[in-house]
Amino acid sequence: MAQNDLILLDSLLSKAAPHYGQGLDEGEVFELFCFDQLLKDYELQIDELESGWVDSGDDGGIDGFFVFLNERLLNVAIDEEFAPKTPHFDVWIISSKRGQTFRQSPLNSLMASLPELFDLGKSEDDITYPFEQTILDVRDTFTRSYINLAGSRPTLRIHVVYASRGDATMVAPNISSRGNQLQAALQALFSNCQTVVTFVGASELLEIALRRKAYSLRLKFIENPISREQTNYVLLSRLSDYCEFVTDEEGALRRYLFEANVRDYMGSVPVNRDIASTLSANPQQEKVDFWWLNNGITILASFATIAGKEISLENVQIVNGLQTTESIFSYFKASNQVKDDRAVLVKIIVAEDPEIRDRIIKATNYQNPVELASLRATEKIQRDIEQYLADHGWYYDRRRNFYKNQGMPAERIVSMTYLASCVRAVALRDPLRARRQRPKFMRVDSQYKQVFDDRWPLDVFVKSLEIVRAAEGGMRTKKLFRNTTFGDVHAGAVRDAAYVVAYTWAVRKLGRPSYTPADIVELKIPNGEEVQDTVAFILNKADEFCRSPTTKPFKSLTKLLRTKEFVGVLY
Repeated sequence: MAQNDLILLDSLLSKAAPHYGQGLDEGEVFELFCFDQLLKDYELQIDELESGWVDSGDDGGIDGFFVFLNERLLNVAIDEEFAPKTPHFDVWIISSKRGQTFRQSPLNSLMASLPELFDLGKSEDDITYPFEQTILDVRDTFTRSYINLAGSRPTLRIHVVYASRGDATMVAPNISSRGNQLQAALQALFSNCQTVVTFVGASELLEIALRRKAYSLRLKFIENPISREQTNYVLLSRLSDYCEFVTDEEGALRRYLFEANVRDYMGSVPVNRDIASTLSANPQQEKVDFWWLNNGITILASFATIAGKEISLENVQIVNGLQTTESIFSYFKASNQVKDDRAVLVKIIVAEDPEIRDRIIKATNYQNPVELASLRATEKIQRDIEQYLADHGWYYDRRRNFYKNQGMPAERIVSMTYLASCVRAVALRDPLRARRQRPKFMRVDSQYKQVFDDRWPLDVFVKSLEIVRAAEGGMRTKKLFRNTTFGDVHAGAVRDAAYVVAYTWAVRKLGRPSYTPADIVELKIPNGEEVQDTVAFILNKADEFCRSPTTKPFKSLTKLLRTKEFVGVLY
């Protein structure tokens, strides 16, 4: 490890601390920082990072547990009906220790817990290791999805990462040997699985953290482009040149260029099979150029300039053509092609006005069958919420990772799904459904309008958000849970419990469990003392509830707060 790498890493950690939120200790900041860097290519939002943050007393050595299906975070079990044609699972198990050395104890814990965790033959009740409920929830999502998609012969890659501030080139032989044993134990559980155990130290974390996204790119083209007042261009680019344009230095697809695209890659659906068939056909035999059979790509940029046969673009976002781009990238990757003279049609629009960009995104995607949910971000109510939250110091990420890429603090960035959960918990008085809120609720028009009701004053959204955030902040005081039935509640589970705390506070403040969304507008945001008083009230109720002879034992507050019977006695 280079002499100054640890100093530079610690400097980055110090700067990152306020980015992840208030009340976190150095170990928790390091854990979130590791998740953020190790999963950088997946473009996760802060609430998605926290969804896999499972560090607790009964974590089996696991600090982060994340499941991805075809490179998309899987936060709810999926069945075969909605699965991609060729499913690929990536499971990340991250053990993150802030110390300056690599020790054997974390690997011993993983060795004792992971083989049982990944034994698909065991139900949750059969598992003997005392895992915290959050870990069991992620395991359930993976297990049910993997079994449901068994008919599609899914592939699986398990990444086990031990991260510290140490020197990964100086791992002791007994520790690396333990890592090999863990790798073999996991490999033996699955026939179609690749397992990798990796040690990541200060130098590796620093290298990942300093890797920057390139939004200023150059695209080679052929012939002369069509242009009107240098605010738009229509051109043809060779397939090989376009593939180079969307590929980074590591040979991976620049997925961050698609953050404004309204839908993900849809896998092996008919349209993508047709694109793949066209790409694999021999152009010399067919005498058909690719762009004759394809609608092409639409790119938004803030600035464009041409020099020779190259166009330089600033702030690139590919807003239409994700399916085509993924297919082109896969074609070159699978065939090891270096050059292909066939062309793809590229439309480039130079626009900086946010409203115009939204109209372009919506218009270019309405021409194809897209879920209504994918276009919600461009609606007036969403733009109004974004502006109103901005007036109150919040960054509403209706366009995924828009504010993250501008370097705004993560604790002030609010995703659409998270805001919907806050509204459901506080304004709609439904904290249990709030924690299960998933993006798919936006597919159903009635459910979407229930949460994003344009008849409400915009203060309803701000107050719902700020009450839940205040609950989260007040609960991060570790001593709050000491000497109670449940002990400490780890930081990753705080958000899960905060919905119940926020609603309980509102009920006690208003003096009734039944109120309207407009009623919360007049509430002042709770301070730390009020939050802690509410938590104490809940804990007292929990003690009473658990002492009842008819109540089964609960080992964690997280599990108890998901129980309808207990939440019912709070009000």
